[in-house]
Order: sequence, then C-alpha cells, then structure tokens
Amino acid sequence: MVEEIKNYKIETAHNHINLYQQGGRLELRSNDNALQSLIDLDQPHKLGLRNLEHLMSVLLFIPQPDRILMLGTAAGSLLHFLRHYYPQAQITAIDIDVELVEKMLQIEVLPPAGDGLTYVYDDAARFIKASDQSYDLILVDVFSGAQSPAWLLEKNCINALYRILGEHGAAAYNLLIDSEHKFQLFYRDLRLVFQRQTLCLPVKGLENTIAFGIRHPLTARDMSWYMNHAMEMSEQLEIDFLQILSVIYNTNPVGAGVI
Repeated sequence: MVEEIKNYKIETAHNHINLYQQGGRLELRSNDNALQSLIDLDQPHKLGLRNLEHLMSVLLFIPQPDRILMLGTAAGSLLHFLRHYYPQAQITAIDIDVELVEKMLQIEVLPPAGDGLTYVYDDAARFIKASDQSYDLILVDVFSGAQSPAWLLEKNCINALYRILGEHGAAAYNLLIDSEHKFQLFYRDLRLVFQRQTLCLPVKGLENTIAFGIRHPLTARDMSWYMNHAMEMSEQLEIDFLQILSVIYNTNPVGAGVI
C-alpha cells in the first residue's frame, strides 16, 4: 500500500517551498512545481539527483578535501553525502534564508550543526568577498528562483572564489542559465581566472550545466589513468563516475585544460 503523501509549505522572505514526502522520499519544489532538491530520508547520504552526482565528480581531480565551503543548502543531500564519506572534513554551509534552514533543521532533514559542520546565515556574495579563510573545495549551489543569480556569473565573483581556494582546491558550480551566450561569457571568464584549468559538462535530461575551476595545474594524466581512478572512486562513493567521466571527455577538448 502506498503511504499517504505529506505536504508542507514553507514561505519565507526568500523562498516559497513545497515539501512532498512519500515514505522515505522528500522533494522540495518551487511554486511552479519545479524540483529543487530530493533526499532519501532513509539513506540521506545517497545523492538522488543526477546533477549533484555530476557536481561531485570534481572529486576526481583534487586531493581529499578537508575544508569545504558550501554556498546554498537546499535539502542537505550534499551535506549528508560529505559528512558520510568525508567525516574528517570541516564544512561551512552558507545560506541567506535563516527561516528555511531553521525549519529544515527542526524537521530533522538537514544534519545538525557541530562535529565539523557550521551553518552561517549570510548572503553568499558578501561572505566570499569578506572571507579570510581558504578552502579545499567550494560547492556553488545557489539559485535565484529557477536561475543562477547574475552576480554569481560575474568575473569579480569568480576572482573572489579563486582567492579563497587552497593551493590544490577547486570550485564546482551547479548552474541553471537560460542563455547559451551568458554561459559562454561566464565560462570565458572562468577559464581566464583559473588559467584554463576548467571543465564543463551538461546533465542529460536536465537543464543544469556543471562547471569546475581547479586552482593548481594538474599533473598530465591519460584517459586510462582517469578511468582507473574513476572506478576506484565509484566504489568508495557509490557514484558511477565512469559514466560521468565519459561525459567529461565528450564535452571537453583533450589537451585544452585539465584532461
């Protein structure tokens, strides 16, 4: 028998969110019913959305991160994933929407603060501009409605993220941009700031585009090395990185950046 779907509405100054729960599955949807986040409440560390699996393929190209900055929390699936697989990491999660985060903590969807996890209620643009910390991994998962905000795509924001990355760190963007021209302008600036150490990949069946900027020039590796590495990481993190690696190679020219 299918369990009754439980509906919640959370209205804040920044968001109008509908939560739909059926069994252990929780969806966050906007007022226009667009799916914004998904979490398996029985296994919250399992990433339920393909765009987040693609986002985490940045881990193929950097050392194990110890200091992680997250811009945007959503339903917390990335937070659960990182805390499960990288329990030693110090994670700072930035979100401007205090009411939404507090509600998600209250209903025990987001993991509680402590044990390496800190929530900071702030505007993400202001935080990265003022930050004097450095991070091994910055995950950018910020939206204004159904689009990536304009400030996020500006070169001064890319520079600010580059400045607070550690020597071997990377910034990983989950983007929704309604114009190919806007994306090309953003990606041109990303390649300039990160000295061509960048990758981008579409997410099949979704409008999301994932982009990486890697702080330090990587040692040249051939495809077989990355395939073996992807298989090892797939076993560790329970994500099909081989499939995602094929998308990376099909999308990015070999010899023009990271690969």
